[in-house]
Formats: sequence, structure tokens, C-alpha cells
Amino acid sequence: MQAIRDAVAKALSELGTQAEATLELTSDLSHGDYTSNAAMRYAKQLGKSPRELAETLIASMGAIEGVAKIDIAGPGFINFTLGPSVVRDVLAQAGDMWGQGDEHTGKKILLEYTDPNPFKEFHIGHLVPNALGESLSRLCQFAGAEVKRANYQ
Repeated sequence: MQAIRDAVAKALSELGTQAEATLELTSDLSHGDYTSNAAMRYAKQLGKSPRELAETLIASMGAIEGVAKIDIAGPGFINFTLGPSVVRDVLAQAGDMWGQGDEHTGKKILLEYTDPNPFKEFHIGHLVPNALGESLSRLCQFAGAEVKRANYQ
């Protein structure tokens, strides 16, 4: 998210360094949505401990539009949790964009799915490929394709 990257870069420049603000998706969503290691990366250069620099950066950044929470984790990672409005806006944009191209219009698609073994019992494990196949069929249909479904016994 560019607003977070800009806020971190601005906070670093206020401390007297023209540092690059790195921002990555967190590997564990319990730590937030994005994380920055800027405090650990530039602490030595600015003569502070990473955790102390992280606290200074957070205070300098203030509120960032779309960010619900900013935390410090471990030795000085700065974690950002997006607010529900940002997530809602991203999902709305994705929903608006799906099916707007002409890449599927007029195409014929055959989707084969489920195919349980006729010599074994039908069980709950067959539900996953069935649900995925039907979902893909509906998405392709929504995008303008003529979809034929094939389910064999």
C-alpha cells in the first residue's frame, strides 16, 4: 500500500536519512497485513536501537488513512493492520473488474469435474472437486463464455 510506504519514508526523512521504505505482506495475518523492517535496517545508521527507532517512526507517522492499527513486533518490525473499509474497497474493485474484458466472450469452454470412481463409495472427499468445478464454471459463464459441464460416472 503506497500510503504506508510514503508515511514510513517521510518519517525516516524527518530523522535525517533518505532511506528506502520497504513494505511486505506479513506471513502470518495475526501480525497484521503489512510489515516493515525499516527500524531494524536503519537503526545503526541513526544511532538508535531498532525498537526505539520503531517507536519514533510510529510517533512520527501518526494516523495513516486506511490503517486501523500499527504495532511493533519482535526486535523492531512495524506491523500495519488495514481497516475494514480498505478491505471492502479492494473487494468491491475486484468484483467490478471481473468479467469486464472480452477475453471469454464468444468462447466455448468444456469443464470436466467430479468423476468419482464407480467402484468405490461416493464420500465427502468428492465434494471439493465438485464445488471447485462448479465455481470455475460459474466464473467463466459470468465472464461471457458458453460453458458446458461434464460429470461422468
